[in-house]
Amino acid sequence: MSIIFKKKKVLLTPKSHAPSPSQILGSLGLGPVIGILSKQESIMKDIIEEAIEKLITEKMLLISTRIIRSLEYFASYKMINGKKEIKSLFLKKKIWSSFVRIDYEEMRQTGAMPKEFVAFLEKKKCKKIKISREQLENYI
Repeated sequence: MSIIFKKKKVLLTPKSHAPSPSQILGSLGLGPVIGILSKQESIMKDIIEEAIEKLITEKMLLISTRIIRSLEYFASYKMINGKKEIKSLFLKKKIWSSFVRIDYEEMRQTGAMPKEFVAFLEKKKCKKIKISREQLENYI
C-alpha cells in the first residue's frame, strides 16, 4: 500500500504587509508573464538613469557619481502649446559660483524626458534652489 501526496498551491503572506501582485498572480499562473514585463520596465529605467548620471558627470566634470548628491539645481521653463515644459536645467556644486547648463536637446539625447531628469535629481536628494529674475537673466 502506498500513500500519494498531492501538492497544493498555497499563497503564504506575512502579516506585516499585503501580498504583492506577483504573489497573487503567481498562484493564478500569470506571474511569469507580468514578471517579464516589470523586469523589462526596470531594466529600461536603469538604463535611462545611467544615461542621466553619465551626462551629468561628464558635463559637471565630476570624479565620482556620489558627488551628484551635493549638487544644486534649478530649471527654466517655456510654454509649448499652452503647457509649461522644461527648457533647460542649471546645475552647480554648492561651492561653485557659476552654473552648468543642460539643454532640452541634450536631455532628449540620453533617451530621457526632462521631467525624468528632475525626478532623478530629486531621487538623489539634490537641492532645488530659487533664484531671482536678475540672476536668471544673467544665465539665460
